[in-house]
Formats: sequence, structure tokens, C-alpha cells
Amino acid sequence: MFLQRLSDYIEANAPMSNLPELLGIHHGNPLGLHPIAIPILLLVLAVAMHVTVYRINYKDSRKLYPLLYTLVGLAVVCTYYYCFSGDLPLFEDWDLHRKEISVGWFCQKNIVGFGWALLGELLLTYVVYIFMTALMQLVARMSDRMGMAESQWLEWQYVVFVILLGASIAGVVDMFAPITGVWIMLVYQTLVLLMVVAKAIVDMVRTHNLGRCLAVALCFFVGIEAVTMLAIECIEGNIYIFIPVVFIFATVSVHYKKKQER
Repeated sequence: MFLQRLSDYIEANAPMSNLPELLGIHHGNPLGLHPIAIPILLLVLAVAMHVTVYRINYKDSRKLYPLLYTLVGLAVVCTYYYCFSGDLPLFEDWDLHRKEISVGWFCQKNIVGFGWALLGELLLTYVVYIFMTALMQLVARMSDRMGMAESQWLEWQYVVFVILLGASIAGVVDMFAPITGVWIMLVYQTLVLLMVVAKAIVDMVRTHNLGRCLAVALCFFVGIEAVTMLAIECIEGNIYIFIPVVFIFATVSVHYKKKQER
């Protein structure tokens, strides 16, 4: 009965390939920001995260970790505010015969033209890559401070692989079969949630530290969902560069120096 009601809801509201559309929750932009303001801010934050991560890893500037925590936190807040905003530019949804909110409007050639759309796609891909790299850097840092081995905190990358693969498939399928794309999104989001819970439980057993393990899992989940909302827009904007974008996501790695000061 529940699945039937869910199926009816999806058919009535699809396509919805991103979290705001799936949850049906938007706000009216209480800060009154221009649609391009937060994307530009995210680009600035990405550059700052890029420089900070580089200096931590290659200049041994471990004192910059508080700055990295702040930058990632700001990026997460800005992403959620932007993606759930209800007054973003609209695009014509031919499947539903109505206009829909477009989170990645600056990647849509029908809205901004081909040249700007391609530039927006490339810059958003950079933001997503750096955002994810910085998030994984912090997860590695927090896990290491609990005394976990490298092979243990690297297990988070399995979750990253699943969520990016699921988002990629859902984003592409949504272009051709919107209903199927929504079901794929539901499946991979459920799987990711279960993996995060399972990882947190395993880490609690390993470290006997309930509070910190829950904090790491919560930070990872909230952060990776923000990254995913942006990643889907990378894929949907210009489907013909789908493979390069996914390849860039798949190469995300963490250059974390294990023996750090506690």
C-alpha cells in the first residue's frame, strides 16, 4: 500500500532528480540574494578550500585545520540554502508541461546560452571536486584523532562511490525516463543512509567512542548530501560531458598524513 502511494506520488510529481524536489521543500530566499550570488560564493570558498588543503598536505600547515572546518561548514550552509531556495530561475519541463525550479540554471544552455552553460558546468565541476576533497580531508582528520587506522577511515570512500554512482545514473536516466530516475534516487539515497549508519556502528565498536563516531557520521552525511545536490546539476547541465565529470568525481582522493599531532 505504501509503495503504491509512493509510486502514485512520483508519477504525479516527477521528474525530480535532486533532494529539494524529492522532499518538496523550498524556502522563499529570506535573505533576498540574487540567484548568482551563492554560486559565486561557493566558487570563492572552493578556491579557499583548495589552497587550504594544499597547504595542509604539502606545506605541513596543520594549524590551518580550524580554517578548513570553517570553510567546509560555510560551503555546506550555503549549498543547502541555495538548493532549497524557491525563487531560482525556471526551466520548461516538457514532461509535466510546467516550469520547474532549476538549481543548476547556470549550466542550462536553454537559460544562459551554450557558452555560459559550458563555463558554468566546468566551474561547478571544480567546486564539487574541491568540496568533496575537503570534506574527505576533514573526515580523515576526525577519524585519525580517534585512533583509527588509515584503512578504516578510508572505508568512507565506499559510501562516496555509491552516492556518486547513484547520483550519476539518476541524473542521466532522468533525462530519458524521469520516473525511473526518481526510483533510482530513492534506492541509492536509502542505501547510502544504511551504509552511513552501518559505518558509524562499526566505528563505535572499534573505538568505543559513541559521541565522536556519531559526530563524524553526521558531518559526513550532511556534507556529502550537499555535494551530491551540486553533483547532480553538473551531470544534468550538459549530458554529453557525463563521462569526464564522473571520472573527475571518481578520482577524489585524500592525501592525509597519518602521523599528526593529537
